[in-house]
Amino acid sequence: MSTKLQLLEEKIGQVLARLDEFKTANGTLMTENRRIKTQMAKLEKDFNKLRLDHNDQTAAMKSKLTAMLGRIEELEKIGL
Repeated sequence: MSTKLQLLEEKIGQVLARLDEFKTANGTLMTENRRIKTQMAKLEKDFNKLRLDHNDQTAAMKSKLTAMLGRIEELEKIGL
């Protein structure tokens, strides 16, 4: 009976030790998850800014090309 009780105590100790390991690992993973979420939010913000900048540049380029085409058409009309 005594050995069965000792074996049960050992098993319970092992389970509790594993539970502590899991709690520690979970804390580490939660910290890493928060860090990654923060990094992801920053990357998303940077990406959106770059996309807006790109759209602005594209609009400016289209505007310049339209103006140049207009000038070319004017030159063609006057015969140059």
